Parts: sequence; C-alpha cells; structure tokens
Amino acid sequence: MSELNGVNLSAFYKLEVRNLKNTHIKELVSFDLLLSNGRQIGKCNYFKGRDYYTPWLEIDYYPILRNENLEVIFFKVVYNFLSPGGKLFVTYIRDNETRERLYIGKHPVETPLGFSLLSAGFTWFKDWYFPEGGNEGFPKLQANKPINSDEGIRQLETIREEIKNVNVIRKIDELIDHYRKSRDRTVYWEIT
Repeated sequence: MSELNGVNLSAFYKLEVRNLKNTHIKELVSFDLLLSNGRQIGKCNYFKGRDYYTPWLEIDYYPILRNENLEVIFFKVVYNFLSPGGKLFVTYIRDNETRERLYIGKHPVETPLGFSLLSAGFTWFKDWYFPEGGNEGFPKLQANKPINSDEGIRQLETIREEIKNVNVIRKIDELIDHYRKSRDRTVYWEIT
C-alpha cells in the first residue's frame, strides 16, 4: 500500500495507510486509510488479483472529502492505483444524499458519490444495494476502471444514453474526449 501512503491530496492533506494486515487469502490485505490529520476516510480491503481475477479495492467510506472538495482528487488517486480492469467498491451507508438518490431510482452517476467516481475516470457502475451473503458488508457502488480507452468510451456512451442530467452528460462528453486523446491507453491523472 506504499503507492497510496503519503500521496498529497492538497497542500494540507496527505493520505496515510495504517494497520496494514495480511488476511487468510494471500492476495488480500486490509488497512485503514486516513488523512494526515487523523480523520478516517475508510477501512479498506485490497485484492491484488490472481490468474484471471482482476484487482479490486473496497472502501468502507466516510465521505469527509466531499466537503473539502477533495473527493474527486482522492478517487483519481485510487483510479491511478488500480490496474486496467480493476474494480472499486465504495460503501454509501454514511452518505445520505447518495443513498436517497439511489433509492428513488437515479443512475449511480447521478449521485454525489457516483459523479465523483465518474469524474475520476471510472466508466462502469453498479449499485450493490443488497449485498449477497454475509461477507459483502454494506450497500456499495461498484466503479470499474476500463481495460483500455476504447472500452472506456463504449461504456461511457452506454451510460450517456441512460442519463438525462445535463451536467452529467457534459462530464461524460468531457471524459469521452479525454479517453479519445489518450489513444489506446487508459487515462493516468496527474495529481497536483
């Protein structure tokens, strides 16, 4: 998790990884992710991948970064951390606005959390509003990093057909343009 530890989100905040632990699955580690002032962003599980299973990161998320205007920057850091095809799972149990919008049938990208994930470059979304079994935890949004720019564009165009919100459509168009300019690579965000 050294790739996340010490990353600057702003002039005032860095990410800190604490309590890094191996689990009973050799490719899975758990850790706490905090801001440098000690405020918790979330409890995390990271699966490094195995064979055809792509890496994934799950964050039991405290949406404290939204009020600091750092949420999109944070998710861009996570996007950069994940390999192409990687998956991100973010709980929204503490995010009333996201939960309420999903409850009335809004698309995940039309929620505050989903829009931040979209703005960070993720291109495929699913609401796991009733996790199956006992180990899946709280309801969460899944956001996938595309395998390549062509796949990212295809996924964004599909979402664009489902959305009516003009601001979300503008963001999708911006991302499609960004992916087209990246040619056959996935986007890598410069965090300044």
